[in-house]
Amino acid sequence: MSITLKFKEEVSANGNVSKVANFKGTLNRLSEKEFSYSNASNELITYKLATVTFTDFAGASHTRENVVVFDTSYDKGMEVGSTYLGKISRSTNADGSARKPWVTLSSLVSGVDFADDEFEDAVIEEPEMSIQ
Repeated sequence: MSITLKFKEEVSANGNVSKVANFKGTLNRLSEKEFSYSNASNELITYKLATVTFTDFAGASHTRENVVVFDTSYDKGMEVGSTYLGKISRSTNADGSARKPWVTLSSLVSGVDFADDEFEDAVIEEPEMSIQ
């Protein structure tokens, strides 16, 4: 089943081009085990893997495993069953072939969105200012 999300093109500081989409994912499971790797600056990056459920723009529900949650997020206290903001990045290799999508979940809690019908178009008159 295809996943329908809105992707926008982004260019990294290194000039790498990727397509990025945001989603709201419900955390189903967070691994006990921590994993790590060294980035290009030789910094040690620590993360856990999560199982996340989200709904795409077509209304289809998707559950995916191996979603990366960095220690800077889970150290803030993420709870199973809560909904957080996530990101999917898609890019290509030098030969043009597709790379495996990079999917992350942050500790930013996803709340209730605004709806247009919540607002009132009221005319508010400004008090007159006197010039002295």
